[in-house]
Amino acid sequence: MKNHIVCEEPYRLFFPLGVLMGMIGVGHWLAFAAGWTHTYSAFYHSSIQMQAYMSCFVLGFLLTAMPRFASAPHATPVELFLFAGLILAISVFLALGKWVVSEICFMALLLSLAGFAFRRFKARNSSNPNPPPLEFVWIPIAILHGLMGTGLLIAGQTKNFPPWAIAVGKPMEEQGFLLCIVLGVGGFLAPRLMGRYQVIKPAELGKMEGVNQVRIQRIWIHAATGMALFLSFWLEGLGVKMSAYWLRAVVVTSILFWNRTLPFPPLVPDLFVKLLWISFCMVAAGSWGIAVFPQYRTAMLHLVLISGFSLMTFAVGTMVTLSHAGQARELRKPLWILKLVGLGMGCAALVRFASVFFPGNYFIFLGFAAACWIAGGVGWLFFVAPRIVKITQLGEFEKSHEEAKQRIMEIKQEECCVHHAEANADPHSCRKEEI
Repeated sequence: MKNHIVCEEPYRLFFPLGVLMGMIGVGHWLAFAAGWTHTYSAFYHSSIQMQAYMSCFVLGFLLTAMPRFASAPHATPVELFLFAGLILAISVFLALGKWVVSEICFMALLLSLAGFAFRRFKARNSSNPNPPPLEFVWIPIAILHGLMGTGLLIAGQTKNFPPWAIAVGKPMEEQGFLLCIVLGVGGFLAPRLMGRYQVIKPAELGKMEGVNQVRIQRIWIHAATGMALFLSFWLEGLGVKMSAYWLRAVVVTSILFWNRTLPFPPLVPDLFVKLLWISFCMVAAGSWGIAVFPQYRTAMLHLVLISGFSLMTFAVGTMVTLSHAGQARELRKPLWILKLVGLGMGCAALVRFASVFFPGNYFIFLGFAAACWIAGGVGWLFFVAPRIVKITQLGEFEKSHEEAKQRIMEIKQEECCVHHAEANADPHSCRKEEI
């Protein structure tokens, strides 16, 4: 594979690396359940899953997408070496039990991501009239969660702060960072892929100034809800748990309803889109499950993590990989890998959830859940491997992207006409919308 291709499309490096990190993380439970190891660490498991596995998918998507959104230079070899080196350093230090050092590396990773985003949007091509997606305000909010949470965690571990620092920092670092990415980047991507997104129309607001005003209002709403999410982790760590869980569930659901990701199913019939929608449903359901059944918090949280975050990464990863490999049309088919991933993540989440009800066989359940996850991950790697290394002709991705946009517009148009017909209106009066 040519080096410049990896710089232009870093997902080719970070998606496979992410799955390998995820297999190491869940394999920790499989090894203990099978008797291959005699000790276990829940802290190690959660840390490598969030700091390495999920971070790889976040990096793979953002490092590929942000330069395109900003019409700015792609990642440099030095930047990719830094990001990959930090991911590997995190995994090594976690394996050695050097928690604080791994967390310092994670903070360096977040700061590097912030620097990358700042440089790309600062170097934004002036000929590009489109502003950055307003949902991307969640990226700095995510980095704030990650940095503050990790800083508090380190301060608690080194005894510089009381124990409450760990109670605040650990969930803020892990859940907060990823929830912000999901609500922001996912909230931008999902409704567009599902055909549910509606643009701000200058014709309906009178003039372009009205569009800008609405954008600013929406940015402030996103920022305010992001700060409410930030507050929820302080409340949780300081012992006001029920208020924290309810606030978090309200924030997550409100944003997903507001941006039209939920509650209605996607208009686009593709399987990867349906799995993406299910993953968002599970993020919301798990968040409410924690609020309503706090005694089963860990089980409910894994509904968010496995059938939510993990399923989401594989669905989006499949879409990105096939699109950049010039095989976007394959996404319209019920691909066997999507069925395998859906089954693997579904079984893993179900078994992990059930484990709390069988304390005598708890680790056996965890081992089986890990095996289900690994089966889905191995199958996915096998599927994407030849596509990861495939180099398409110049402009092929852009062409397939435009075709996909046109197809979604046509699906929305058909849906619009159906609604007009049901309302005894003129079906020809519905208008196409830019997405």
